[in-house]
This record gives sequence, structure tokens and C-alpha cells, in this order.
Amino acid sequence: MKFICMGFVDESKWEGLSEQEAHMKMEECLAYDDELRRGGHFIGGEALQSARNAVTLRKKNGSLGVCDGPFTETKEVLGGILFLEARDLNHAISLMSHHPGVSIGPFEIRPADETVNAMIATREGEFQQTRDEESNGSSTAPPSGHQTESATGLPRIVSRQEWHAALERLREKEKEHTRDKDALSAERRRLPMVKIEKEYVFEGTEGPRRLVDLFDGRRQLAIYHFMFAEDVGGWPDAGCVGCSTLVDHLGPLAHLHARGLSLALVSRAPLAHLKPYKQRMDWQFPWYSSLGTTFNEDFGVSTSQGEHHGLSMFLRDGDDIYQTYFTEKRGCETLMSHFTLLDMAPFGRQETWEDSPRGWPQTEPYSWWRRRDEYDHLSLTQIQS
Repeated sequence: MKFICMGFVDESKWEGLSEQEAHMKMEECLAYDDELRRGGHFIGGEALQSARNAVTLRKKNGSLGVCDGPFTETKEVLGGILFLEARDLNHAISLMSHHPGVSIGPFEIRPADETVNAMIATREGEFQQTRDEESNGSSTAPPSGHQTESATGLPRIVSRQEWHAALERLREKEKEHTRDKDALSAERRRLPMVKIEKEYVFEGTEGPRRLVDLFDGRRQLAIYHFMFAEDVGGWPDAGCVGCSTLVDHLGPLAHLHARGLSLALVSRAPLAHLKPYKQRMDWQFPWYSSLGTTFNEDFGVSTSQGEHHGLSMFLRDGDDIYQTYFTEKRGCETLMSHFTLLDMAPFGRQETWEDSPRGWPQTEPYSWWRRRDEYDHLSLTQIQS
């Protein structure tokens, strides 16, 4: 949530400080603002000049009057505004209670009115769209929700102030997306479970391992169903390109182990095929062969249409094992951090399905994918040709 924190100051008290004392107090405030920035809580802020430079507009009996000074004649006047991101009001109070500015004067903390702010953002977007159309000599409006582009296909070039305003509008949507994702995760944690009744024995470098052994003593287990079989590209020397790309992004397992989650890869290919490819890719993840079992068929990743990849989640209660979740296809994209970074980059993933500005470089989906030791510095132009 966004909060507006209004800092009030007794100007006579502030002006009574020596130049060095005022400088030190300002540095303390700015240092704490930096701490809020590092925590992702500082959105922005503005300091105000002395109330002696203020004027107040007031309409009374149909006449507009202007008088010198602030709206209210009080000892403490508004000295600055800080925009804060916090979970809730209590969190905002906790964050601001440590602000050095509190020693100068009180802070009034109010939640931002997101409904009205959304209306303002919409009007601002409509205004900018109209202005762009007029400057480009075109009255054709872009699809709803799309940013307008210049005649060259580049996004508009604006002042930093306008850029910040547009960024803030986008950030509000990103925050809403994050909150929706959190709610979805909460729902996922409450899905019903299914008990695994069948005994599966996999082949690993340590010898035969049961499904319960893959937990490695932990209560949670993630299995990535890695496509490595006769009908998958790369056979018999390499596994699926997309699966290989995903596994490249899994990172050190210590972070998962710290929260009681084990991770393993499972494929249909014999262990004799998995071991050299694992060594080639320099992966440290446990990788098991399900050859000779019905594991792949039972979990829907080996069908009459061929192999499929996917992610299964399991919970162990003693020796009882339950499947709690499964996802496949683009549901596994969240594990691939390069997509996340590319989605933030100017050109995006550069695939034809994306909605990008006119003239942005693009290729057919998957055509640029390689195992990480096979790119050989391919350029986008080479891939397109």
C-alpha cells in the first residue's frame, strides 16, 4: 500500500539550530531515506520552503481571496512530504517511527486513495495519448492499454518527470500483479492433496532410490520432469533444449534446503545417458532415471503424443507421500529468470507472439533457443536468416 507521510516542523525551532546542527539533522534524514530505498519502501518525497513563502487561496461568498501564509495558523507547519510503500498502516507507522524527522516535528500518515489515484492516472494517460496523436498528426487511437509510439516505432521520448509519472502508473499495475500472485500462491497452498500409493524405484548415481528417498530427509520435494528420451531432440547425447535452459536457472540448492525443500530431476533416459550430459552441463542437481517404472506415465509426462516436461510438488508425512501441485508448459516459466529479465528489457524476448513497438527485432518462438554451450555467439540477425 502507498502512504503519504506529511512531516510538520516548528520553523522557529528549526531556525534555532546552528548551521552544523541543521546539516547533521538533514544528513540523518537523508540517510534514513536511503535505508527506506534499500528496503523498497521509499517512493519519493518533496521538501517545502518556509511557510512564510506560502499563500492560501480561499473562496468565500463567491469571491476568491489570496492571503499570505499557510492554510492554518499553527506553530507547526507542513515541511515536507514522503511517499511510502508499506504492507499496512501499522507497518508504515513502524517504518516512520525510526525516521530522524520525528525529532523535528510530527508526521501525519495517511493511506493514498488508490481509487482516485487510478482515475487520475487514467486521465493522465488519455491526455498524453491525445497529445501524442496531435503531435504525430494522427487521430487513430492505439489499442486500449497500449503506450503510443513515435513515427519511427520507438517509444515516446519525454522529460524525466513525465517518465517517472508513466513509470509510476506501470508500477501500480505491477504491484497489483504481485498481490494477485501472492493470493494465487495462498490458494495453491490450500489445494487438496492426493496420496501416492504406488512404490517407485529410480536409478541414481548412488544406486536404486525410492520416491521417499528423494526427499533426502526433508518434508518437501520438487521434481522437475526433464524431457530426455528417444523422441526428444538431442537424443541420445543431450536432453531437451528448453528443459536444459530451465535447469540452468535453478541455482544453488542451499536456498531451497534452508526452507525444507529438496529438488530432483527425473527423466526416462537410462542413467548412462544422464551422467555424461549432466557432466557436460556442469549441473550439481540430483538426477534420476525412471526407466523401467510407470512414473512418467502415471504423472502424465509420457503419453502417446510423446514426452512432456513439468514440475511436481510433494509433501511427506512420515513415509506417506502426497502430491500437492503440478504445472507444465508456461507454468514453469517462473523458474527461468532470463525470461523475467528479458521481459524487463527494451526489446523483450524478441519473439513474434509478443506485442512490441513497430520494428522491434523478433524471431519465431524457440528458434533462438540453444543449450548454453551451443550459442557460439549467434546474433539475432543470424538466427533470423
